[in-house]
Amino acid sequence: MPLPLKPGYNFYIDRQKKPSNYEMKQLEVYRDYYGISYTVSGHRKFIMPHMIGFLNNGSVGVTPKNVYHRTSFVDNTPYERFVLKFTDDAVKPLLDLIGTESFEELYRYPVYNFTPEIQEKIYGIFCDMLYEYEHYQNESDLILRGMLYHLLMTVIRFHQPSNPTDVELSKADTSILKAIKYMEHNFLSSPSLTETAAYVNFSPAHFSRLFKRVIGVTYSEYLNYIKTETGRHLLLTTDLSIGEIAQLSGFDNSNYFCNVMKKILGDNPSNIRRLKY
Repeated sequence: MPLPLKPGYNFYIDRQKKPSNYEMKQLEVYRDYYGISYTVSGHRKFIMPHMIGFLNNGSVGVTPKNVYHRTSFVDNTPYERFVLKFTDDAVKPLLDLIGTESFEELYRYPVYNFTPEIQEKIYGIFCDMLYEYEHYQNESDLILRGMLYHLLMTVIRFHQPSNPTDVELSKADTSILKAIKYMEHNFLSSPSLTETAAYVNFSPAHFSRLFKRVIGVTYSEYLNYIKTETGRHLLLTTDLSIGEIAQLSGFDNSNYFCNVMKKILGDNPSNIRRLKY
């Protein structure tokens, strides 16, 4: 699971070298903060439910809240990256100036690329932010906010034209994205693995292996992710009963709904509604 921010902190940042064949073992989701990364070296696949991007030297990856994601390796290139996490509170003053639309547009795509000159500039901002975070003092939150705004505006202003549909995906990747869209449109009827495999023209056995390899969890686990996210949204935005939400989320009964929510989200529906997470 992703590391949470320290209590009272609006930022987390680190720099790590990992094995060239490193991959996240399963999907992760950020609940209380956004993510932005910089690839110092490596060739990575960045997987989200609706798109797949590719991170290379100098690429910036952005991770929105409440979206399951995973990274995997593409080749044996040595892998090193910065990861920065920040809260809504940290970015609010910037949004008041530029508007939420510009910020949301930034987080619409998973990967951005830049000229070598801008790559060097972004690398420097990450280095400065890491130093400030590792030498945290009373005024560090204010300094990190300023650096974050500089970073985000640099990405917004200077990223090269980006369109996920222009990325050359493998047949496997394209089929998995198509399958996920099918699952999201039909989750109320709990489509079977066999049914979804037929939709993307794969045998059930091959589709099952492919889905786990690309997404990092089994087909049935991911279907439950879709259902629990629907349930979580309804818990936080409606006054419907737990039983009604279970049905609207594709679960046969409220007991099973509660068990799955507890397993995936770590708490029962009543507490999720009460604590607003």
